[in-house]
Amino acid sequence: MRLLVYISFIFLLGSCGVIRNTSKFGLKDGVYQTNQGKVLIETQNDTLLVFSENGKKEHSLLAISSVPQRNFTLEKSTFDIDVFAIPAKYRVSLSGMPAQLNSEINAALYFGKRNDYFQVNFEKSPSNRFKRKIDHYGFSIGGFVGLGNSVINSDVSQGLIPYEYQGITFSKGIAGIIAINNFTLGLAYGFDNLLDKNSSQWIYNQKPWVGLALGLNLN
Repeated sequence: MRLLVYISFIFLLGSCGVIRNTSKFGLKDGVYQTNQGKVLIETQNDTLLVFSENGKKEHSLLAISSVPQRNFTLEKSTFDIDVFAIPAKYRVSLSGMPAQLNSEINAALYFGKRNDYFQVNFEKSPSNRFKRKIDHYGFSIGGFVGLGNSVINSDVSQGLIPYEYQGITFSKGIAGIIAINNFTLGLAYGFDNLLDKNSSQWIYNQKPWVGLALGLNLN
């Protein structure tokens, strides 16, 4: 059991390093919702092609245009799967211990509903040309499960554990994530279970905490 926990923990941490290139902030080919209905978007080098639902091409939007272009917003709803790190957890005062802000290593798998919005604007340059600019905003809410670690000693066990070590914890809870362009930040509300024989002595076992979540998108 302990070996499985260690392997899972290493996998989650490794995932955090490799998925930096797969975030959702870039506009990709696919079907999007606009205030005029659904459209199909295709990207070709510096051109953004916009098709209607029946496959008829409506616009060819260059990165730089000599004539004014219409600004519009694209919306897409998806099922979101993220790995996120929880670099800080706030725990309330409990059993004589003051409120704490812990910064142990934590990683979690997140799943939930996500809405992404891409604002396509054309800004006039000093040379009287119109440059395409795409801003991204995303919102997601869902649940998470993961692994972490916490210092286990006499202070957090009311004197019942006479030694100190780094205990492995299992985390679960809910989180909300907001994305602005390539910046992603979230707030998590969760509970920890200590995965060893001292779980019943740990004062924070199954007690709620609030944490900062830094998400890295998988899908």
